[in-house]
Amino acid sequence: MNYYVDMQHDDLNYEYLYGSTYPLMKNAGRAVADAVMKRYPDAKSVCAVVGTGNNGGDAIVAATILREKYDVKVLVVTEIRSELAKKALSEYGGQVLGMEAIDACMKCDIIIDGIFGVGISGDPKEPYRTAIERINGSGSHVVSVDIPSGLGSRYAVKPEMTVTFTMEKYGMNRENSGDIVVADIGIPPDVRKYAGPGDLLYYPRPDPSSHKGMNGTLAIVAGWEFYGSSVIAALAAERIGLDLIRIYVSERNYQIVSGYDPGLIVRPVSAIDDAVAAEIYGNSAMLVGPGMGRSAEAMDAARKIILESKIPMVVDADALNVVGEYQGSFQGKTVIITPHKGEFRRISGMEPTEENAVAFAKKKGLIVVLKGQVDVITDGKDVYYSKGGNPRMTMGGTGDLLAGLISSFLAKSIDPIRSCLMGTYLNKAIGDAAHAKHGYWYTITDMIGEIPAVMDKYIKI
Repeated sequence: MNYYVDMQHDDLNYEYLYGSTYPLMKNAGRAVADAVMKRYPDAKSVCAVVGTGNNGGDAIVAATILREKYDVKVLVVTEIRSELAKKALSEYGGQVLGMEAIDACMKCDIIIDGIFGVGISGDPKEPYRTAIERINGSGSHVVSVDIPSGLGSRYAVKPEMTVTFTMEKYGMNRENSGDIVVADIGIPPDVRKYAGPGDLLYYPRPDPSSHKGMNGTLAIVAGWEFYGSSVIAALAAERIGLDLIRIYVSERNYQIVSGYDPGLIVRPVSAIDDAVAAEIYGNSAMLVGPGMGRSAEAMDAARKIILESKIPMVVDADALNVVGEYQGSFQGKTVIITPHKGEFRRISGMEPTEENAVAFAKKKGLIVVLKGQVDVITDGKDVYYSKGGNPRMTMGGTGDLLAGLISSFLAKSIDPIRSCLMGTYLNKAIGDAAHAKHGYWYTITDMIGEIPAVMDKYIKI
């Protein structure tokens, strides 16, 4: 479990849903201050030693509260870069020291360690190493914020107590973290129930030594009647960083589809025989349905690969009829369906409500992404949501684009529910980005063109 990504996820999604995360910093600082006052009621002086980021901001908030009871100093090891931490410092109003005054700080009864949070790698460098060594040799009561600075390296703070937030972090124990106090800082459940930019952080970084195929391959069986749908899904998938995208399209549309992008592998097929099916099943994931139409040959092809394949799949558009007619369960396979409300009504015989989406997902053993102004995502047990978008997203192609995004994340071996959260958020985010540039007049290709900028905002490779 990557607690650094989990915490970044929560912060980004909180900001997306509620605005500034400063209330969380205030709650975190209050939790640290309360723990200090409870444990050390007779102490006289406190020094908060802070680094550049939000962990330091938490410590500064604690210092601000503790000024009511103790003589308090804040020591900034180098400089504060976090805007939230700068805001906390502006509200502090007390004595601020630099490393040249570390001797005065080390004489305090209590030292609050707010140098590093989770996410650092390797041994701390100077002057942080000196700060950590001085804290450990101070003889003062030491309290770490969220996690002991440098934990897991050769130079780590050794506190009497660590006040950690939301959950105990990996690697923490009594020996390296002292007494561990887990504090609830008020992160609402919606932060993990609603898709947001934090979900994109789970995109897997490619190994520099990887070879072709290791970063995901996707088979798209689509466009047998309406070729544009297959192209939209494929171009969206191409922007997600897959190694190979193979489109299996009808012979009549082969020339059109193959002319769109030389990076796409296009296969003309009239039917899915065992040889073609074996090639499809050799991919990391597959997408079935966009633009296939409802001809007998199209439905036979969809039926064969949906029911036979064991690779993760997304089923959309006319291929959803196969899911609706199938009397069994897909339990044990990874199947995601992405119906809009009319399609859900058609394949399930039920009204497109959240309750019915849950029931259908449970009955069929699959994941339902019920598209709408607020998408509903459910595996029959848990329910998630994705809001956002704008009125222009009713245009044709946005569903094909979404199916391409979700299946691409699935091809990256990302958890299926997470793939749905990432895909639904990204689809709405690129719609909003295109709207910001072009107003109501943007097109589906404008949306596809916004994928790199939105991804790069959160994922640096």
